Amino acid sequence: MFRKILNSLPFGKKKNGDFDEDMADDMADDLDDGMNDAMSDADNAASDGVDEDDLLFSELPIEVQVKKMPKRPKSRRSWLSKLLIITLFIFPFGATAVAMIPVLDPETGWRLFHLGGPKATVAVPGSERELQEEISRGVQDVQDRDRAAQDASAPDGTPENGQTSDDIANQLEGVSDLIGAPNQDGTAGDSTQPTPEELAALIAEEGAIDDPIEPDPLRPAPVPGLDEEGSFGRIPRIGDDGTTPFDAYKRPFETVENQPYVAIILTGVGLNTARTEAAINDLPLNISLGISPYARDIAKVAMDARAMGHEVFLQVPMEPNDFPLSDPGPRALLTSLSEGENLVRLEWLLARFPGYAGLVSHQGSKFGSMDSAIRPVLEIITRSGLMYVEGSNSGIASYGAQLAANASSPNAVGNIVIDDVPSRREIDARLNELVELAKRNGAAIGFAQSYPVTIQRLKNWAFRLRRQGVVLAPVSALANRQVTAQSADEAEAARRQAEQLENEAAAAQENGDGSAEPTNTIEN
Repeated sequence: MFRKILNSLPFGKKKNGDFDEDMADDMADDLDDGMNDAMSDADNAASDGVDEDDLLFSELPIEVQVKKMPKRPKSRRSWLSKLLIITLFIFPFGATAVAMIPVLDPETGWRLFHLGGPKATVAVPGSERELQEEISRGVQDVQDRDRAAQDASAPDGTPENGQTSDDIANQLEGVSDLIGAPNQDGTAGDSTQPTPEELAALIAEEGAIDDPIEPDPLRPAPVPGLDEEGSFGRIPRIGDDGTTPFDAYKRPFETVENQPYVAIILTGVGLNTARTEAAINDLPLNISLGISPYARDIAKVAMDARAMGHEVFLQVPMEPNDFPLSDPGPRALLTSLSEGENLVRLEWLLARFPGYAGLVSHQGSKFGSMDSAIRPVLEIITRSGLMYVEGSNSGIASYGAQLAANASSPNAVGNIVIDDVPSRREIDARLNELVELAKRNGAAIGFAQSYPVTIQRLKNWAFRLRRQGVVLAPVSALANRQVTAQSADEAEAARRQAEQLENEAAAAQENGDGSAEPTNTIEN
């Protein structure tokens, strides 16, 4: 029957009017197969008692739907959709990998994200870039001065090269700091300026600035009998014979009456390995080092510093006025904590390493001014035989330093921070202020941080300091020279005044007039 139907179809005929029997046979075979499948499906449906023709397409079995679906080749849109799905899946991983480049390799990351950007960048204060810019500006200044000197001296019959002995002296490294700036007429401001020959003799006598510093080791620490077991390790104490850790661990130094002295304490030592090594090995031995309690391998840092000849102090983080905007660090002493918790934190700090001559407050502008907060701490410091150095950078005697002086405990106050702006010009200006202050008051103490530019300028400054009539001394040598002890009545009046100020501040906070400090602490 199918063959008759196919033979009657138009596409089964040839051009001459005859049927194509081969094509008709193939089509008949295909239709037979299809009818057999349909009959089997019909038999299945009949066996289930359901007629497929009465069902919707969506209700048919999935096998039947697949067979009835028209077969179409995959279009370009299908491939594009698959590509889009793969791209969206891979994109987050690629973006994360690119974002991690600056973390894994900062230099490559900087070049990648600044590719095609402006070539000029802002110099970071105290960085190697700024030093290079300073050197290039200095070279340009020397060239301009030489050219101006040649133009000015040519008509007056000066030597052919246009340089006088003063011009040659001005080109020597550091000579402007030795003889002063020239006046309007080109002569030096000081009539007692040294000649180039005298400068050469001074350098031959004192050595060059780049000569290595010879070690002068201090006694090994801890000294037997000057420590005891605490909750977190060994902590300092006064020996049975009355020897204090301050006397045992300070750097020996003889002072002379009417001689002005200046001292420098470099803080933040131990936080960076390269800077720590530079501070220990390149700075004069009379510069004291304040070691951070958060330093890595802190005991070795202290041992290396003392083996070189530096006396060391332990930094004690305390609460500043702008806390928590300025965070002194974990386990810092805070006014919001109880006296017992602050003393526990102090004991943890005291057990960090042996061999320090005293404690230097880090920040602490608020904590050191409150009687209820600082007094228990000073009592522990006094009983331990340590020196207290006020590092709140106020330049005046704080309440804590006054309490230490009243208790006859060694004390000192930092007068000037020399690298608030860590650039060469600012550091040199602050050092000159420190020298002038020492000449007026007889003693002055400067605070500095362990920046590379600070270490370099301190080394240069200390090399020619004695020629200015001032001597560099350790901080311990200037103990008890800045704060005068009060009488019993004055001390009691000061205590009552401090207590009254505390009560007023607490009342203001309770009334909402002040900003209350958070009671929780920031810990690692």
